[in-house]
Amino acid sequence: IIYIDTKANTGIIAGSNPRSVLFAVYEYLKKLGCAFYFPGKDGEYIPMSATTDSKDLIDVKHRFVPTTRYRGQSVMNPDSDYIDYLAKIGINCAMIEFKLPASMFSTYPYDRNTENFPPVPVSREQVLQWKRMCETEVAKRGMLFHDIGHGFIVDAFSNTPILAADSFNNETLPEEIRQYIAQRGGKRELFNNSTIHTNFCMSNKEAREKVINYVANYADSHKNISHLNVWLADGHKNHCECDACRKMTPSDWYMVLMNELDEEMTKRNNDMKIVFISYVDTLWAPLKEKIKNPKRFVLLFAPIFRNMSITLPEVLEEIELEPYVLNKSENPRTLYEALLHLKKWETAFQGDIISFEYHFWRHQTYDMTGLQIARRVYEDIRAYEMFGVSGIIQCASPCNFFPTGLAYYVYAKALYDKSLSFDEIVEEYLSGILGEDWREVLEIFEKQSEILPFDYITSSSAKRRPNGYVSKERVEALLGMDAVLAEEKAFVESHYTMDRRVRTLAVRLLEKHIEFVTLMSEVFLEKAKGENEKALELFEAGRIKFGRHEPVIGKYFNHSQFFGSLKHCAQLVIDNPIFFI
Repeated sequence: IIYIDTKANTGIIAGSNPRSVLFAVYEYLKKLGCAFYFPGKDGEYIPMSATTDSKDLIDVKHRFVPTTRYRGQSVMNPDSDYIDYLAKIGINCAMIEFKLPASMFSTYPYDRNTENFPPVPVSREQVLQWKRMCETEVAKRGMLFHDIGHGFIVDAFSNTPILAADSFNNETLPEEIRQYIAQRGGKRELFNNSTIHTNFCMSNKEAREKVINYVANYADSHKNISHLNVWLADGHKNHCECDACRKMTPSDWYMVLMNELDEEMTKRNNDMKIVFISYVDTLWAPLKEKIKNPKRFVLLFAPIFRNMSITLPEVLEEIELEPYVLNKSENPRTLYEALLHLKKWETAFQGDIISFEYHFWRHQTYDMTGLQIARRVYEDIRAYEMFGVSGIIQCASPCNFFPTGLAYYVYAKALYDKSLSFDEIVEEYLSGILGEDWREVLEIFEKQSEILPFDYITSSSAKRRPNGYVSKERVEALLGMDAVLAEEKAFVESHYTMDRRVRTLAVRLLEKHIEFVTLMSEVFLEKAKGENEKALELFEAGRIKFGRHEPVIGKYFNHSQFFGSLKHCAQLVIDNPIFFI
């Protein structure tokens, strides 16, 4: 609850908890004309009065309860400005995946950009220090803190120190660990030779006890956590096939594990919330087991394979869901089918449900303007509400502000206040960062989205088309992009230095956006012609050329994420097609 009742020099700013008080202060500042559009001071607007007389301040009366309980973000960047921005736009929970998020923080900065800048070495000790710094920033703002996710499984058997590199592979894996990991194809081996992708033999009581004690010990020693995420291994089709494990589905065994973990933590008088995940193989609900103490738990629903081109079909017809087949079932490709699986979980768990979404993981890089992913986010939030989901945590790239931060702003505002329409949020944001001529840019973005749409770029959409990316219609459309880019260039030239610093920042980002869209139009023009080798040549040259901007725009544009994702998505390279969808 947020409560504000102030006059010029007196009044009350209050909330139902310390975090709510902070949000109430930000709401008060917004009522006075302050605005927060990008992370950092350059992304804010703080109006100044000609006098210091408090009588100039307006009276404010405001009582509000945010309409969505969980408004979250996975933190993949150690920049404290980013966490500060999350709180200012109403995000109330932050997640840091893994005990040591080396795969996220160690690429910061200049990953995939060493042609322009020498690599910046990041040690495991540095990663840990950055994680602790982020935890401090989260705690300072009273935000809910979700920790870990994947990573508890093999670690529970190895007891590898947090700063020690995990060097296990199938040749070096000790037998005392091997006996506990999942059996597949008659062998107990690391799945894909990776500990993070390896599940364990959940029917083995001794193995479960080791995992439970490891998790409970971690919970006891990290009291700053509000929600401890205890997920199974990453990846799919990687569950144990031994005779004992075959007696139940992975989701059933997962419930056994969660109930035993609850019993152990109750014995220890630890009331920390535990988050379990419906993800890939555990998207299928359990058939026998259920959560015994739902007050302890939150269910995280993670439809990673969903198609981002659509939210829900116009007609919600009943679909007969395929039963789970161990390590063979294919995940649903639509959000609607995934949500029908979620409904099946109601027999096993009655409690809060959060969606773990992927709008800003890679999908935002497939949208040249941010308009299409912004619309998808807005519609998805409405759909999740229909299905009783209590909020969203984004598995996200740290820099979601190119060419603007519109899509992320829509995400935060739509979760915070469901009374706002999509068009209202768009106008609030774009007019704030571009001034009275903001509609000119909106029209330019709409034209660009028609010429090079999200649904054309994504590889999942290309696979559904008979000729993939090859398209005479797309060639003709892309030949019209130069004229639209000329309009954007004219806007930039006429607005290059604006009255507010945040507006100047926004226009300078548009200047870089012209170069970026020019590059991608050239690449996809060749793809549309079927000239894949030329497309790759243009892409690589453009990646290096555009990379020179990273020191200037790195706070808003994740060079590694954008170029890494687009290279896979355009099927220029497919190293791991499972997750590039």
